Amino acid sequence: MSDAAAPDAGPPAGIGTATASVDTSIDARTGEPRRPWLVTLASGLLLGGIVPVVAGLLWAFWRSIREFEDAAWLNGVVATEPGSLLRVLMVVALFTVTLLIGAASIIAGHYAWRGFGWTRWAGVIAAATSLLALLINWVAWIGIPLVAIGAALLWTPPARRFFEQWHLRRHPVPPVVEPATHVHYGPLERYR
Repeated sequence: MSDAAAPDAGPPAGIGTATASVDTSIDARTGEPRRPWLVTLASGLLLGGIVPVVAGLLWAFWRSIREFEDAAWLNGVVATEPGSLLRVLMVVALFTVTLLIGAASIIAGHYAWRGFGWTRWAGVIAAATSLLALLINWVAWIGIPLVAIGAALLWTPPARRFFEQWHLRRHPVPPVVEPATHVHYGPLERYR
């Protein structure tokens, strides 16, 4: 055998053989799409943004006992008398604001974690409602950028691919059914 014939023989059989490609975006153990770290971070920020808002509300409630006007921004806007109905309504308003922020952020964070694509718009709503924390105090204001960053992360390309993969898993494409071209009407030949 000469040296000139060796390059024509090709590589040995074990080198360079192709293997079946593996889809790394689907978890082999569960069959579900893998969650990108950006979606995990977004869900964490949306859910974690509630903590400073609730802490700000609780701090405002505590401070309202002795210094009602300085406890929250909303309390300082309107002059009220101790024990008046307006004071009670302002406290109810602060509580309602916290509930709205919490509900919007929890819905967006939880359903983003579960892979629903509509949570990108829910994140925008959560970011908008987090601005209501401006009515409470500076402790609650810390939650605004957390919720806003979490909502923005839901619009990244990895999050979009994750949501699309979940959509395809929840709503698979129906198989194509070939239309029948020959339909026999009347009794079959075998029954005549």
